[in-house]
Amino acid sequence: MAPSLSRRALFTRALAPRPAVAAPAPPAEAEVPQLAVVTARCLAENGAYCRTCDEACPEVAIRFHLLLQGRARAAVLAERCTGCGACLPVCPVGAITLSAGSLPASSSPANPGAAA
Repeated sequence: MAPSLSRRALFTRALAPRPAVAAPAPPAEAEVPQLAVVTARCLAENGAYCRTCDEACPEVAIRFHLLLQGRARAAVLAERCTGCGACLPVCPVGAITLSAGSLPASSSPANPGAAA
């Protein structure tokens, strides 16, 4: 039989300070930065309500622009995207990829009219 925890023990563990996690090493100078790119397979682009990548992004680099008929277009802000990849595993259809290089500010392949 597994030992049971009291409520007090459960909450004091939850409130106990967690050990600090080391920050990731900065990228090497020769390394090309990776940026997230949202493709046309995005559920929000096709009429379903999905914002999982926006919610998972620690840098708040993904924004959704509302369109007609309940659709939304995802736009990756190149100046905020660090290429961490936190948005990749949460996308239910795999519509996000990492691309080498940089995009013009406030544009993405899924939002070609933003830079015009």
